[in-house]
Amino acid sequence: MTIGEWNPEGSKKTTVEIDVEFLLGMVRLVAEHDLEDITALLDVSQISHGAVLMTLDPARWDCISAWDDHQLEALIRFFTIAEMQLPGWQGGKKSPVIALVKLLKKRNAFSQTLRRWIKANTDNRFLPYGSAL
Repeated sequence: MTIGEWNPEGSKKTTVEIDVEFLLGMVRLVAEHDLEDITALLDVSQISHGAVLMTLDPARWDCISAWDDHQLEALIRFFTIAEMQLPGWQGGKKSPVIALVKLLKKRNAFSQTLRRWIKANTDNRFLPYGSAL
């Protein structure tokens, strides 16, 4: 899946792909490790590769809408922590956490426990639900 992205250096659009294998790797990372220091778990290429995912259009996350609830929850936890710990990973009102929470809410699978966890582990005022307007 690809999307266009505005490039301030010129009028050409660049293409950003959502790398499903990268996302699956982050799901495994959450399952296998404590995320207390995420910088120690990722290499430089993973950090630079993943940062662009933080501000993608929320509709782009539909490509993983068939994933199971546990995988989506793992990505929510990963992106919540990554936004706090990794420079350049600030998503603000476009954070993928918001899109992933919406996917879980559609399934009635978004728990208050996960909501509290997100709030306790972020300073992004838009999480978990997005902008009020």
